[in-house]
Amino acid sequence: MSKITLQAIADQLGISKFAVSRALSGKVGVSEQTRALVRSKAVELGYFKGAGAAPRAAIHIVFHDHDPVNSELWMQMQNGIQSEAALSGYEVQLHWTRSAEQIENVARASAGMVLVGQHGEETLAALRRTRKPVVRLGWVSPLDPVDQVTGADHEAGSAIGQYLRERGHRIVGFVHGTRVLRGRMERLFGLNEAYVGCPGARVHEIQYGEEGFATAFKTLLDEGDRPTALFCSHDGLAVHVISELHRLGYKVPEDISIIGYGDFAAALQISPPLTTIRLPGEDMGIAAFRLLLERMNSSRRQLPPQRVMIVPKLIERESVFRLQQD
Repeated sequence: MSKITLQAIADQLGISKFAVSRALSGKVGVSEQTRALVRSKAVELGYFKGAGAAPRAAIHIVFHDHDPVNSELWMQMQNGIQSEAALSGYEVQLHWTRSAEQIENVARASAGMVLVGQHGEETLAALRRTRKPVVRLGWVSPLDPVDQVTGADHEAGSAIGQYLRERGHRIVGFVHGTRVLRGRMERLFGLNEAYVGCPGARVHEIQYGEEGFATAFKTLLDEGDRPTALFCSHDGLAVHVISELHRLGYKVPEDISIIGYGDFAAALQISPPLTTIRLPGEDMGIAAFRLLLERMNSSRRQLPPQRVMIVPKLIERESVFRLQQD
């Protein structure tokens, strides 16, 4: 690999070589935000391998990509990590990349890593080579020997099923897009589990892509089944579903009840306000950092990789209608 220069870093960020030089040397003349961006990009590109000593090892958070669906949750996680790291005297640097080479460069310059999102096997193999402590926020492969912090998705789905049963809902749907995301599938599995043994109960998986929710919903109606409640895999999707149902002439919750997942800002920006599952993203970030800190303490006996599940909370608002008592 060719030597990384100040100009290469400047080109990547769209700023001047002068600004990069001042940022890396600690001189005045650049904002703290620019300084942080420059240092982060320099680490990603492996600049410090041939440029003298790297800055003091920091904690690095690597997001797989900019994700508008999960951006609010990821910001909460980031806040949790940063607040907890500050108490322990660690700087935190942020990266958005799916490049295995860049992530390996970051790991070699880090004290520890937190991975957020759906990182691929090439990235995970690169991290294993560095032997640096890593914690993942999100789902991992079965028996993957890495620490993981996530929400209790299966348990949340089961709780939603019990909640809807108690309110008389027997025909329900789970609305989502792709089957790739493990957490969403766990919510569906939990919802199905809650209806086992319930007379007359049916759980429909309403999965749709480019054809849109309205088309998938009409297909279900044509088959002769109309759910009285829909559990949407995230709040943003629930807002879209409510909007589409209104367009089709349905009232929420009188005709169809809606439940979301996440308790993000959108949950209070729709009429009626959304009943949802509050996922404690900031606490997940705190848990990830504490687990990482334990891994970085090489003087203590290390336990096998751990799965830490943070329990979410059901938030009742006005989007669920009680049909009858179970």
